[in-house]
Amino acid sequence: MQDDKDIELTITPTPAEEAAVQEEIASVKEESIKAATAEIDDKIDKDLKENSQEPEEGIDLGAKTLEEIVEQEAQESETQPPSNFSLSKTLGGAILAHVIQRQIKLVLLITLFLIIYITCRYQCQQKMVEIDRMEQQLTSIRYKATVVTSFLTEKSRESNIMEMLEQKGDSTLQIPKDPPYKINIPE
Repeated sequence: MQDDKDIELTITPTPAEEAAVQEEIASVKEESIKAATAEIDDKIDKDLKENSQEPEEGIDLGAKTLEEIVEQEAQESETQPPSNFSLSKTLGGAILAHVIQRQIKLVLLITLFLIIYITCRYQCQQKMVEIDRMEQQLTSIRYKATVVTSFLTEKSRESNIMEMLEQKGDSTLQIPKDPPYKINIPE
């Protein structure tokens, strides 16, 4: 079985052939420009006959260049409102789709901002839930600490300690009957 190989063939025209092709292109361009100019002139004449307006004196319709005429037609077509608005296109979403296609970068930017906003809000809500849970935990721990502190305070009173010692049978400790006094040591 033979392998198919790509053959690359390069054809270079001679300078004489190139010149002939260039001349042919130039003549085709000139003919198309002449045909377009004649067509536009006919259109202008038709429009003038339909509107029954005579051209002003001193204005030569053939003196306009093709570029000026094309520019004028482009400006006229830009100023005309689009006549293809219909209820079915509006309700069908064609107009909305056209607007979105024209503003796709803005739509993507707004979508990105919405995603960031929703993400930040979700994270904020999660932090708030965690803060509430920790505050409830802190409150319950404070209550427990208050209960333990009050229980310890009651157990460490002098009368309760003496009562506890008497119950255990240790009678060597007693409540002093004389008030405490200071001992001054000279230096």
